[in-house]
Amino acid sequence: MNNPLDAFGTKVRKEREVRDLTQKQLAAKLGMSHRTVMQAEICRSNPKFETVVLLAQELNISLDALIFPETTSPNQLPKCVYDYFKDKTEAEAQKLIDLCRQIEAVNDDH
Repeated sequence: MNNPLDAFGTKVRKEREVRDLTQKQLAAKLGMSHRTVMQAEICRSNPKFETVVLLAQELNISLDALIFPETTSPNQLPKCVYDYFKDKTEAEAQKLIDLCRQIEAVNDDH
């Protein structure tokens, strides 16, 4: 049986790398040891819930997406997208969505 934390560790590492952070840099931002981040990524030990929450907050990802990535809906908005759009008017949001669709159409043509 696979370790249920494997997906968690992989997701933490991926999100950290996307942000171009080393384990030491991420640990420093969170006020924890580099070893704690390393162990979370390689599933060496079960992280404390507080560690999981801090990682989720710093990596700007929901707890569901971090802990259960296989059960999150593809239609569920990432927190960063929600936060970006929450203060926009419907017209502003629609303009941005239209722009994204135009870019997607151009990319599909190439």
